[in-house]
Amino acid sequence: MSTAPDVRVCIDAGQTSIRVRISGGDGSVNGGGAVREASFPGIRGDRPIIAQIADLIAREDGFGADRIAVGLTGFEHEPEAARHLLDAAPHVQHAVVAHDSVTGYLGANGLAPGAVAAVGTGVVVLGVGPAAVARVDGWGSVLGDDGSAYWIGRAGLQAVLRAHDGRGEPTALSALAVDEFGELDRLGLAVQADPDRVARIARFAPQVTGLADTGVDPVAVGIVDRAAAELAYSIATAVHRAGVAGVDARLSATGQVVGSMRLLERLAGELDELLPGSRLEPALGAPIDGVERLLDLPEGHPLGAFVNAAAR
Repeated sequence: MSTAPDVRVCIDAGQTSIRVRISGGDGSVNGGGAVREASFPGIRGDRPIIAQIADLIAREDGFGADRIAVGLTGFEHEPEAARHLLDAAPHVQHAVVAHDSVTGYLGANGLAPGAVAAVGTGVVVLGVGPAAVARVDGWGSVLGDDGSAYWIGRAGLQAVLRAHDGRGEPTALSALAVDEFGELDRLGLAVQADPDRVARIARFAPQVTGLADTGVDPVAVGIVDRAAAELAYSIATAVHRAGVAGVDARLSATGQVVGSMRLLERLAGELDELLPGSRLEPALGAPIDGVERLLDLPEGHPLGAFVNAAAR
């Protein structure tokens, strides 16, 4: 019998991109084994999401994995999800899959109780207590995702079009929108006709947050401040629902959006008002690190109920 350590493949699948980490040697990113990473186009909204990941795994021959872990945006409980991933690559022995809020939490907070806002194209907040887990938002671009990159990008473009009409305050975002999307008279139709419009709009968020960080554009500042307030309220709600006292909860937020100093400062201030004595902590790691932690989640951990697993 071979005693060679296994090869782990961790897949962090979002709407904008899919990140893959392949770790060999002792199977640990921090160990002595080789680590490779790859990137693929993001999850599309017009196809079943598990089928998309299974197709990727099949095309890449399972990435040579013995074990596969997946953190997946938009994933809901599907009893056969992990089994479908095993079927895509016959040599894979073990597969686990969870919503990206679970892997985002594990990446940012590890096993500690608290709450994490995973702020990407969309946003979902997970609160984890000793015996309860609470999920807040994550309702998608049409009905929710308040404070997300899409939310910020859309608010920025709405402000641009209002200014273009004469209904809103002039903003430096207008010139940035022209650079990104072309003539403003055609912006609305061009975006609506784009099948990747959600990701495309979300990609405008860094323009909004970057301008807000300079402090010179009141429109951009107002959008970012409102986003911070939405995120703070979602985090506080998750903490209360999970039964974790604010001062005992580890609070964190992840994603490119929270790289904005203006947003981060406003988020910390809003949280201090909603959860007196709380503190926003830096993430322990990236979402892809949380995907790997799925493979080592202790038995009985509250998040275990939200992980789908299958083995040969």
